[in-house]
Amino acid sequence: MTTETAEPATGLPADTDAAGATELPADIGGFGAAVTAAYSDALAAVYDDVYPATPDLADIGEFLLTLTPKGASVLELGVGTGRVAIPLADQGFRVHGVESSEGMLARLAEKDPEGRITPVRGDFAGLDLGRTFDVVLAPFNVLCCAMAVDEQIALMHAIARHTAADGAVVVETFDPSDYHVRKSNEVTTYPVGDRGVMIESVGVLPASQNMMLHNTLFLDGDAPRSATTVMRYLWPSELDLLAAIAGLELTARYAGWREQPFDGGDSRKMCVSVFRPLT
Repeated sequence: MTTETAEPATGLPADTDAAGATELPADIGGFGAAVTAAYSDALAAVYDDVYPATPDLADIGEFLLTLTPKGASVLELGVGTGRVAIPLADQGFRVHGVESSEGMLARLAEKDPEGRITPVRGDFAGLDLGRTFDVVLAPFNVLCCAMAVDEQIALMHAIARHTAADGAVVVETFDPSDYHVRKSNEVTTYPVGDRGVMIESVGVLPASQNMMLHNTLFLDGDAPRSATTVMRYLWPSELDLLAAIAGLELTARYAGWREQPFDGGDSRKMCVSVFRPLT
């Protein structure tokens, strides 16, 4: 089902970083990728405390098995510390994980000493591994990390060129209906294990569909630390248009990994979209 070549199709040289990840050339990235990487690096040490792994992460693997056989190849964008990739490997998938943050990949290496996940450090939009995968997976609003329309278009093209002709693309976003009309910042406090708390403030710029995320860490024995990033949310119909531009067509949409019906209109509701290459 998958095809491989020994070198990236771009012909660009790749290197290996301290976490053992293949590192793509930095000049294919952009401002948005740099902002996202810096934000992720700042939170890498506490990410698993703020967002701990849960048993229902295995639902993602069960969902993928409805699209492709066990043992299939998966390219995960935004692999982070492996919250999704490690359960997928446990379920028999062969996973490549792309991540722009060196700090996140270092945590992944600690959690995956056997090296079951093949890590790649680089910008999603400029990605060209010279091969295709049975599934390209973009969970947890990864597509929204591209902060402008042109970056999201480039990312969808990158997704399409890494998808096998008979493969599938799975994108998880959120329904932005409630956020789009919000007039004030939303502030949420997350515990960081027994080490302290993280306070997150989210502001919305409806005209550009951008969300400004500002996080401050208060950890025992440390001075407060802050990190800021920008995301761009997508309406489901807009996601379908971006996919069509890249040569992908929608085949299914659900409100969760257990194939719950999606009816929209609730920003708390997940939007799991499945696309296939146009024939």
